[in-house]
Amino acid sequence: MPLPTLRAVLASEALRAAAPDVLAGADRLDRQVRWVHVSEVREVTGLLTGGELLLSTGLAMRGGDDDAAAYVGELVEAGATGLLVEVGESFPEVPPAALAVARERRFPVVALRRPSRFVEITEQVHRAIVAEQYERVDFARRVHERFTALSLEGAGAQAIVETTAELAGSSVVLEDLSRHVVAYAALGRPAAGLLHGWEKRSRLVAHTDVTGVTGPEGWMTSPVGLQQHRWGRLVVVNPASDQERLAMVLERAAQALELGRMAESDRFGIAYQAQGGFLTELADARVVDAAEADARARALGLPAAAPYAGLVVRAAPRAVGTPNDPVAAHRSARRLVERVAQASREARVPALLGSFGPVEVAAVVATGERGGDGAIAALAEALHAQHARQSDLDPVSVGVGAPAMTVLAAGAALRHAQHVAEVAHALPPGRQKPFFRASDVRLRGLVALLHDDPRVQAFAEAELDRLLVHEATHEDGMLELLRQYIAVGGNKTELARVSHRSRPALYKKLAHLERILGVSLDDTDSRLALGVALMVHDQRRSGQR
Repeated sequence: MPLPTLRAVLASEALRAAAPDVLAGADRLDRQVRWVHVSEVREVTGLLTGGELLLSTGLAMRGGDDDAAAYVGELVEAGATGLLVEVGESFPEVPPAALAVARERRFPVVALRRPSRFVEITEQVHRAIVAEQYERVDFARRVHERFTALSLEGAGAQAIVETTAELAGSSVVLEDLSRHVVAYAALGRPAAGLLHGWEKRSRLVAHTDVTGVTGPEGWMTSPVGLQQHRWGRLVVVNPASDQERLAMVLERAAQALELGRMAESDRFGIAYQAQGGFLTELADARVVDAAEADARARALGLPAAAPYAGLVVRAAPRAVGTPNDPVAAHRSARRLVERVAQASREARVPALLGSFGPVEVAAVVATGERGGDGAIAALAEALHAQHARQSDLDPVSVGVGAPAMTVLAAGAALRHAQHVAEVAHALPPGRQKPFFRASDVRLRGLVALLHDDPRVQAFAEAELDRLLVHEATHEDGMLELLRQYIAVGGNKTELARVSHRSRPALYKKLAHLERILGVSLDDTDSRLALGVALMVHDQRRSGQR
């Protein structure tokens, strides 16, 4: 609620009854009235500080033209908003000399043609001014409380920006020094429109050390970070009319962002937190418009270079540290994001990155002319090379979704890539590859993923229990014979060759194996069930090593 203007004061009930007649300064009636004084003395100007509206019966202008003109000139110099003069029998008109000065200086002078009660005018105006001042103080209190609560809660940049937009009543963008969008909140407009061509538009708006309106589009900006360590700025593309209030909100938001960064001691994490939030929205189908997804990706720094691919990098679970240690989990997640970011730079593969937890990092990469497999292979090889150079780094597995022509489609495949990465990480060391797609993991991958499920374990035990008991007491190679038989698809001629046995000897062994298992090995369902049970058994053994 801004201060009342002179135009609003003239439209009030008390002044309408006085028949106001604007004699000078009609184009300056939108000046704000900070206070109202009733004065009849010539020396009142020494008591003014600016923004006051004076009410008078004209006594100060009755000393002659020179005094009247000087009086109005002094009011102008003192910064008064205007002069209201009651005219009547004792003072029929404002002196022409005073009006000449007022018109020359564009100073509002208003004649009140009917008798007026100055006390009612001052009461009405002062009531409005006090109400506005109280509302401003109350608003400042609410702003302080909201941002203080966010700081105490350890809220992230996105939550702070959303609160800023709510308090400002306008869309707000937080960008880093590279003009990449870290967080945003779009109010009353599509995100795609707000962020369209963001980097290019932002570079036309120079950074300043103070909060204010600047640039060709009239943005209000506020720097974020300490004086010598600026790391970003808040931007309101369409600032509200009450810019003083908006500036207060932006400056308080900037303080909250800096406090959060200092508490986290992680400038790096803010940008990747924003990217990770965007990737999570894509993965969970909370972004449904392709244009919005493209605009947000561009604003976060991903170039327009289709095709795109969604992938997930998974590290060993032991990298988490103590399960109930959230600090260790946060550090592990950060280290993994940093590893993938470094590999992305080394491979020259543009990517948006974000943590999916302590042991997983999601990414949408722009493969461009290199094509999906070429760019992804380069990124994966850079990741594996890190492990080769530094033995203290944990090995990783890379799961990749299908190539896509839009960021939206690539992001939608992230949960699938996450599943593939989890499966790939569970595969035995001999089956590892630079990266995996769904076609690479198939049934063995499903078994690797589900081998800890009690129902799967019960199935494997039911199929192999008699053979495992026999193996434990005889150690005559029957378990290995079954493994070889399944591997050659039940082809006994091929089995004889790989096992280096004669066919009569092999048939005798197979018959004994059937008696132990209690099933016919020629039965297709039996071979399939035994094959899956062996995968579960072998997977459990490899996981225990």
